Amino acid sequence: MPAPRRLPSSDILRSHRAKGLTYDEIAELYGVTKGAVYLQLRDSKQTSKRPDHKRFIPWVVRTEHSQARPATMLRYYSRREQGDEIPPVKERMLDKWLAEIKEANVVVCYNRDQVPNPASATGGWYYSKRRPSDGTSLIRFEADVEPEIAPRTESPSSPSATEV
Repeated sequence: MPAPRRLPSSDILRSHRAKGLTYDEIAELYGVTKGAVYLQLRDSKQTSKRPDHKRFIPWVVRTEHSQARPATMLRYYSRREQGDEIPPVKERMLDKWLAEIKEANVVVCYNRDQVPNPASATGGWYYSKRRPSDGTSLIRFEADVEPEIAPRTESPSSPSATEV
């Protein structure tokens, strides 16, 4: 005999989402996992397309580095560039971070083996002084950076970040 159904119809789940509830909050309401909520909405074609941030995060990022400030800010920037709505508090955070990056004249870089540093307490992300070849880009994508030559880095608001 199958287990009793815990989730309501997809229409009810969609109405919860429309009210601003997260997958986690809906899951908690019904005693299921966040994945169960997502899968039911996905299977009924009621989920939005997952955003693509590869233009600003072209690296394969380790899970432990995915929530670092540079990664989060690059995702917000990507959402802004794609015309997605961002909560006002996140907009202010992004604007502040962009001003810090500009003021420090640095770009965001990533190396899976980069040790923890001021850009990221978990490592991976670091800031490097802007080069003429960077143009106006926020990032520098160097797929072949060797960990032993990865720079000592500083916060973008510090007086200097070390050149790679």
